[in-house]
Amino acid sequence: MSENAAPQKNSRFLGMLALVSAVVFFSTIEIVSKDVASKGAQIEPFLMVFLRFFVTGVVLLTIALPGYFRKGGKLSWQDWKIFLLNGFFGIAVSISLFHAAIIMFNNASSSAVVFSANAVFAIVIARFMNNEAWSTRKWAAVIFALLGISLFIFEKGKPNLDTLNAILTMSLAALGFAYSVCLTRQRVHKYGATMFMGASALVGSLFTLPLALWRLPADYLGEIAKVWPELTYIVLVGTTLAYFFYYFGLKHISAFIASMTFFLKPGLACILAWLWSGEQMNAWTITGTLIILCALSLTLKRRRVA
Repeated sequence: MSENAAPQKNSRFLGMLALVSAVVFFSTIEIVSKDVASKGAQIEPFLMVFLRFFVTGVVLLTIALPGYFRKGGKLSWQDWKIFLLNGFFGIAVSISLFHAAIIMFNNASSSAVVFSANAVFAIVIARFMNNEAWSTRKWAAVIFALLGISLFIFEKGKPNLDTLNAILTMSLAALGFAYSVCLTRQRVHKYGATMFMGASALVGSLFTLPLALWRLPADYLGEIAKVWPELTYIVLVGTTLAYFFYYFGLKHISAFIASMTFFLKPGLACILAWLWSGEQMNAWTITGTLIILCALSLTLKRRRVA
């Protein structure tokens, strides 16, 4: 074993551990967001995104900026364009659609499973952004993922327009997040994971602020007070801590493999939703989940036998 092999192995292990921890926290967001809706609190998707990512941006930048500047780092307009791009597509667009779709689905597990398809969508985007090669297995994964997603039209037993709108909305959210994953892989080494996520989160939250204010309920403090424990968890644990772990892991693992950690998300979300809320899945959504899991497994790289 070479001198660099052990540190690289440890780095990959820590990266994977961070990514898995992040996915566990991410898997609770849909469930807790459903709890917020079930309590009748008027927390619009734009307000939810602003609360989540403004706090996350401030916290992460407070941690990262001093060290970044001590190392002689500077922020030019070119840097801010990257943060604007990632903040707009990866947060303002993707996560706003994500929270809108959670409300539209009947089950939290359904929204989590469909969103997990972002890992497959990243295959196509990574081909152009990260020069990752296509293969028959990857294209098969895309086809299986689309098939699995389509079965969630039967979430309520029969196809209906509301569920179709939920699927389309969550699929667009997944596409935006997949783009953000690939963009992050390109740029994160220059800034560090905490710095990159903090700036992107802050910028992304500010994109949603005008819309959040426009749709703010009259007694917004009262609405927040109804669900302050849930919001505190979503903001500090499900977002700030989870994204820190996720982007830390992404720094040490390829965008493709990082996306594949979301292989864990569908199963985790279903189990947690069942344990937490007693959610029941029908034969259609169970089949769809299994097909999406197969799609994700197809994208995993085979190990070569020496």
